[in-house]
Amino acid sequence: MKMIAVKKPLTLVLAVSVMLFGSANAVEVKSASAMLQGGSDSSVSWSAPASQPYRVFVRVPADSTATNALYHVYPKGLPADNTCSSTDANTPCFEVPIDTTKFLGEWVQLTVANNPATKWDFVQNPYVNGSVSVSASNVNVGEKLSTGSLLFDNPRVGEAFAGGTIIAVSANGLHGLIAANQDLPGSYSFNEAKAAVKNPANYDAEGQKYSDWRVPNVADLNVIYQHQDLVKATKIFYWSSNWVDKTFAWAQLFRYSPYPAYSGFQANDSYKTGKLAVRPVRSF
Repeated sequence: MKMIAVKKPLTLVLAVSVMLFGSANAVEVKSASAMLQGGSDSSVSWSAPASQPYRVFVRVPADSTATNALYHVYPKGLPADNTCSSTDANTPCFEVPIDTTKFLGEWVQLTVANNPATKWDFVQNPYVNGSVSVSASNVNVGEKLSTGSLLFDNPRVGEAFAGGTIIAVSANGLHGLIAANQDLPGSYSFNEAKAAVKNPANYDAEGQKYSDWRVPNVADLNVIYQHQDLVKATKIFYWSSNWVDKTFAWAQLFRYSPYPAYSGFQANDSYKTGKLAVRPVRSF
């Protein structure tokens, strides 16, 4: 993934990022290809396909010359007075500036603070129309804004996302669980694991972007076990963050070749002093 930030003073710091992707959960909303003349009031808008959170990607056609296109995201519909304010509790509006000449032929993600985890919680019903729009009124006279499709996309299990790999997503798409891209190096006692999981040096470059990694609880750990091949968890025993008493804590047996039937077993009698593997997780 290549990330490119575009800086501009706004009420809320916004940016864009370029992403290569393919998604069965993505909905592409097409509009008639339009070439908007800078300085005019011509515009194009795209409605969200459903009431749910989406990441949004703009397709920039190869013939666009606009250096200052301003995309507006209206998750809860258009404000009555058409004033764009990110702090409006009822109908917030978010402005995302794009120099389209830098992204010709590419999909560009609309984000907050260059965070690829940005999801816009759209509302779509007979009374409220969550949407994204762009107008030529902000484009320099003499430049042309070429518009194409928008892609409304949801995070999904197995996707590289926000520091690791998604291993669970809630029914509404708002939340989920991410496993780090690898185990912490070495093995740790129960108490050592809690400290090691906070050390940035124990993560790859993607993992180091986040500071909220934790030792998985027993439920999280079982989700990792269910996706052990996906996240390449190859050790035998892994720690959870749940303890039993001053001597024992919970751990899970991932792979046990001599007795395969025991694979997946969660034990509440693991000595805290034992040295086991750790696969950190974080929530979104």
